[in-house]
Amino acid sequence: MCIRDRYQRRVHGILDMEKAPPKLLALIKKGFDSLDTNEDKLLTKTEIQKYCASIHCAITDEQYKGYMGDVTSMTFEDVMKEFKPFLQAVLIMRVADSDKDGKISFEEFKGFVTAGIEGVPEEVLKKRFDECDANKDGKLDLFECIEGCSHQQWLQFTKLFI
Repeated sequence: MCIRDRYQRRVHGILDMEKAPPKLLALIKKGFDSLDTNEDKLLTKTEIQKYCASIHCAITDEQYKGYMGDVTSMTFEDVMKEFKPFLQAVLIMRVADSDKDGKISFEEFKGFVTAGIEGVPEEVLKKRFDECDANKDGKLDLFECIEGCSHQQWLQFTKLFI
């Protein structure tokens, strides 16, 4: 088994709907539903790109294809079964960005994680937030979230609490 296959197996266990805490699932579902602007139970490429543009992180068709391949729409169940760091980051951004400024502060990050996963020490959250904050401005933008969701340490961090 190649490294990528092992990586995908580990990731699948994190996003498996049966293993995710109900509170975390509810938060992710809330983000999905709020992005599904036509309420057809599908998250489309257009809806995702429109949201990204609204937070000043426009995603070109080429970038989208790099992140998502040929996937142009997904149900919530598809989202939970497939590991797509880009889509995971978009959903996290949509839910965690409570002041809707297009970035996630540490307080917003902490609120999101602790609302979905109980028992995470604040110092662990701060360390993980700082690791994701590449430009050290105290906020995570969409691209920092994408990188953070792709990062092996995020997967290990998440496994500690799920």
